[in-house]
Amino acid sequence: MKDLLLELNNIAVQLEEAGFTVEADTCHEVFIKVAAKKKKSKKNTPTNPELYAKCKSEIKSKFDVYPSAYANMALVKLYKSRGGGYKSN
Repeated sequence: MKDLLLELNNIAVQLEEAGFTVEADTCHEVFIKVAAKKKKSKKNTPTNPELYAKCKSEIKSKFDVYPSAYANMALVKLYKSRGGGYKSN
């Protein structure tokens, strides 16, 4: 995917340098749409939201700073140990 984005950007730059501004703008729009989809596709959601919420509240009470790498790691470990899973969107 990264190679595709780089190639699309290179094509847009070459079109712009050659004077084809409308075509270059179209390539840039496609580039932005593909890049946005790439970011959205990596989101994983819990398969059991109620269990996830319970585990999250437990972890928040155990850690002083919740949005941290250690707290998130503990949350995933606790959630999975209780039978939870994740699905990709």
